[in-house]
Amino acid sequence: MGRIGPIGIPELLIILALVLLIFGPKRLPEMAKGLGQSVREFRKGLRDMKKDLDAEGDDDAKTAPVAAASTGTPSAKVAKAANGEDAGSS
Repeated sequence: MGRIGPIGIPELLIILALVLLIFGPKRLPEMAKGLGQSVREFRKGLRDMKKDLDAEGDDDAKTAPVAAASTGTPSAKVAKAANGEDAGSS
């Protein structure tokens, strides 16, 4: 039960003790704060990028049929024929 992925609790304690010895107790909270801010900014960047990609995909899906109908492509001719218009008059 004491395992987190491939690293267990004893290994984590050894790593934390080494970090404490190397950087000291005064510097450790500053490093943790910096790490937390970095992770927060990274997640925010991922959310923003995903939101931009989703918005771009939605915009493409909405404008594609309009663009096809306005250029007189074969799909526009089929749509005109379905509406009872003359398909060959484009």
